[in-house]
Amino acid sequence: MKLKSALCALIFAGFAYADMVVGPNALPQNAQNFIQTYFKGVQIGLVKQDMDSFDVVLNDGTEIDFFINGEWKDVDGKYKAIPTGFLPPAAVANARATQPNAQIFQVDREPYGFKFKFNNQMEVYTDMNGNIMGQKFDD
Repeated sequence: MKLKSALCALIFAGFAYADMVVGPNALPQNAQNFIQTYFKGVQIGLVKQDMDSFDVVLNDGTEIDFFINGEWKDVDGKYKAIPTGFLPPAAVANARATQPNAQIFQVDREPYGFKFKFNNQMEVYTDMNGNIMGQKFDD
């Protein structure tokens, strides 16, 4: 009997942490506003929700992860340029200055600032004020 109870508990715990496909209206309003503002005209293709985040795939292939409160976590253009209007201008300008001939295709919000990925396989790290913290080749 204990084995059956433990097995049932394990199965239910697995369901609790699994991603659930939800409708776009399940996104917090600020996440919906983010998509409408920075990805005008691009439709939401898929929304998955788990315990602490929403994963959104747009019809153009862009993936956006949001925290459960609707703040963006990361934006991945899947090797195509992404809009950067949601980022501090100084961070974008300084990151672009390090890679003037490349495009930003992914940005992650980090505890210290931002991680920019460029289409030339370089990663540039900035703090919240846009100061360059480092860069590396992403092999």
